[in-house]
Amino acid sequence: MADKPLLTKKFNEDLDLGRKIDEGGILATLYIGVQGNDQEAAKAALDNTLFNKLANEENVNLLEINVFDIVEEKTKKKGEKFFSGVAEVKLVADDFRWFLNIILRYGPSAVEIVEPAEAKLDAEQMHSIVASVSDFVHMYSQQIIAMLKDPERAHLYDRVLKGE
Repeated sequence: MADKPLLTKKFNEDLDLGRKIDEGGILATLYIGVQGNDQEAAKAALDNTLFNKLANEENVNLLEINVFDIVEEKTKKKGEKFFSGVAEVKLVADDFRWFLNIILRYGPSAVEIVEPAEAKLDAEQMHSIVASVSDFVHMYSQQIIAMLKDPERAHLYDRVLKGE
């Protein structure tokens, strides 16, 4: 990751962050990455994820996004191109459940919880979190099962597991 971002965009500058955290909010920094064999497609995918999807999430307030350059990585295969990039996203989620939901859905490569230093969850909140995780795991397992019904994908999956 380069020292300076190519783009910095601020959001919700009038948000009372202290009050939001006092009400159970989670202030965090996420690092969301992108990889691909086409530099422009990788940039477009990252921009879409950040500015069209994440920026419109309910129960989450973006504070700042720093987008770093999409760079070409070295590969073992001659003539093969591979690109990667990352964005640093500062946000505050309404509560731990919504924070975890964002983590599960966007799969950041790194996460730093800035505030609060600790959090208490009552039984209802814990139940809600466990139900969200369970729903999420169920949804992904159903997608995997559906994809494996396709013989070509099943063969590819088998090859990946064997390390081919």
